[in-house]
Amino acid sequence: MDHSLSRPTFHEYVRLPQSPVDTELPIDPDAALSQGIQGGNDFLFQPLLKLPPAFGSAYVGETFSCTLCANNELPDTSDRLISSVRINAEIQAPTQTVPLDLSPSDEYQAELNSGDSLQKIIRFDLKEEGNHVLAVSLEYTEVAANKDVESAGRMRTFRKLYQFVAAPCLSVRTKVSDFPLRGLENEKRSYARPMLFALEVQLENMADGPITLIQIVFAPKPAFDTTLVNWDASEAGGDRMESPFLAPRDITQAAFLVKQKPNSKAETTKDERVILGQLVIRWRTSMGDAGFLTTGWLSTRKRP
Repeated sequence: MDHSLSRPTFHEYVRLPQSPVDTELPIDPDAALSQGIQGGNDFLFQPLLKLPPAFGSAYVGETFSCTLCANNELPDTSDRLISSVRINAEIQAPTQTVPLDLSPSDEYQAELNSGDSLQKIIRFDLKEEGNHVLAVSLEYTEVAANKDVESAGRMRTFRKLYQFVAAPCLSVRTKVSDFPLRGLENEKRSYARPMLFALEVQLENMADGPITLIQIVFAPKPAFDTTLVNWDASEAGGDRMESPFLAPRDITQAAFLVKQKPNSKAETTKDERVILGQLVIRWRTSMGDAGFLTTGWLSTRKRP
């Protein structure tokens, strides 16, 4: 059983140490380079692409994708045949276990010859922080290669576990402030008037690499209208604005005006906090991986 990720990196080649002058077999230090001494290739990057040996970093809001490979490593002269190969996978998240759909979706490989490989692709949206376990099960039937020998076949199965941690990619901090309205009596707000709030949002890149914010939207409750007041990836006139680029530990801010619609009733919690809505944030990493995050319901402070 083998696995690989969809995040290739450049493999760095290191020059060999200089051979002693009096050696009988001198080796050129450039012999370790991917193009050799007489490369003659105009490609700018000599290092080759390689897949990481481990899962690496996984972040909440991104889609975890992985290729699972079942390889028949029996020699051609083996007296055994492998058939009815099936791969099953599931993700054990901190609060739930989720069976995974495999692509392509055909369940069984009728026969897996020597040197052949059965490959499946899995995808899983990471929504929780903490330890995750990818559990992969392989089932196959082993029969005698000699057709003259009667054999019912032997069902075999084994299971492998791959552990990784899902860390937060974006740290989201919010602050809700209400604007004072006219018509106050005895320093108490008249809640018969529409309410107006300012929602301040601070986003910090917690990942190891840079990200580009594609969209930040506040989805209000039906009783409210909202306006983004400082930046937007698409202006009303159709002109495309530059999306915020965040290096690791960089911070950006956004602000929304949230106004209650006339003659509408706002939803409140048991302790009389007004529920305003949710933030929806989209981003892309330097490798083009898409990220998506939805916050919980944001509410105001408790009424005095």
